[in-house]
Amino acid sequence: MNKYVLRLIMSEYIFYTTEGFTQAPNGNDVENCQVLGRAFGKNAKEARCNLLKENPWIEEAGFDMEDLLVKQLLTEGQKADIKAVVDYLWEDEHKHFQEEHYPQNHIYRILKRLKSSYE
Repeated sequence: MNKYVLRLIMSEYIFYTTEGFTQAPNGNDVENCQVLGRAFGKNAKEARCNLLKENPWIEEAGFDMEDLLVKQLLTEGQKADIKAVVDYLWEDEHKHFQEEHYPQNHIYRILKRLKSSYE
């Protein structure tokens, strides 16, 4: 499978660390998080392996591989899938929400938050 197809079926992750420091434009050292890279994988463990395989400088620079922090990112394909589901359900759930007299735990409230995030 080519890289493009793999990226459609895999999740994307961003890896960062609190180790080390960066230098501010004024020349001062700043303690902060450093992004080490992004990688694709079926899960965070596989993505971490891919990150290190594609970026050997991370280990060479002495970063602690056990302390890497990771967060999953939404791929463009995943965002499009979410939008398609929200758009598909929007009219019917809005009608049901009104018929049920605006209940607090109705799925429409979640759909509304999701829809507002991409409009």
